[in-house]
Amino acid sequence: MVRPALKKPSALPRVKAVAPAKEPLSLRVTWDDGTHSRVDLTGLVHSSRHFAGFAEDQAAFRRVKPVGYGSGIGWDNGLDYSAATLRTLADQQQSLTGKHLVAFEERHDLNTAETAALLHVAERTIRAYRDADALPEAVSIALRAFDSDPTVFAAHYRPVERRGRGRPKKVAAE
Repeated sequence: MVRPALKKPSALPRVKAVAPAKEPLSLRVTWDDGTHSRVDLTGLVHSSRHFAGFAEDQAAFRRVKPVGYGSGIGWDNGLDYSAATLRTLADQQQSLTGKHLVAFEERHDLNTAETAALLHVAERTIRAYRDADALPEAVSIALRAFDSDPTVFAAHYRPVERRGRGRPKKVAAE
């Protein structure tokens, strides 16, 4: 099976504008390509000793601005965060839908049984996921991991023989 190469962005993302979102420790970002993202930095704030102060000082967190001609964002206390990493967070936080699952199966030439085995769920669950408005977060994380690294995909993929449609043909008695 040949996996298609992942497309890499041709240019580094740049932040055109950034503002605090309504949710705590979240930002609304406008990118230089005109797209918008909501990025939740709660995980960063609670896992990094450098950003930990924002957990107590939300007012300081809200004083965010683009820096370096959009190459990142920064705060008055001198902390900054690169636009590329911010874009990765935004992309990782986007909900995936059933359409994303179908596209994943097409990219990897997977049948229902193979996708079910890859995600350790029943085949009927995969069929239901294909129509879902939002996939479970764990499934979204797994699909992104499988797409981002061919080794991760190869470590978990097991081919499953494709079954024909309809009733099995009768075997002639000897």
